[in-house]
Amino acid sequence: MFRLRIITPQKRVFDGEASFVEFKTVEGSMGTLQNRAPLLGALVISELEIEKADGKREIFAIHGGIAEFSQNTFTVLSDAAERADEIDVERAKRALEKAKMELERIQDEKRKKDLEGKIQRAMVRLKVANRK
Repeated sequence: MFRLRIITPQKRVFDGEASFVEFKTVEGSMGTLQNRAPLLGALVISELEIEKADGKREIFAIHGGIAEFSQNTFTVLSDAAERADEIDVERAKRALEKAKMELERIQDEKRKKDLEGKIQRAMVRLKVANRK
């Protein structure tokens, strides 16, 4: 087992023991077990799945951030992280549709990047919510 902490600016989303974590960095999908070599990676908007000490699995929507594994502690720092059961599916669907419609009309490249991020976040929320 190792300690897992998922932290956002608003709260500690998770702080407990885990036996496995699967996550995605800019370099691809990864997983970690206890006593691994130190790791520092940039997370992408994606799912993060954990196996807790009791053997149960839990899935989170992670909105990018940083992952660090050091001294048998895995820390995720993210702007936002949500448990599957915390996701408002209807709100995520509305956000996805609104961003898609706006993306079709926008010419500004910076605004397009912002909308693409909104689309990614809404899609990962829906994917995580459907897996609970």
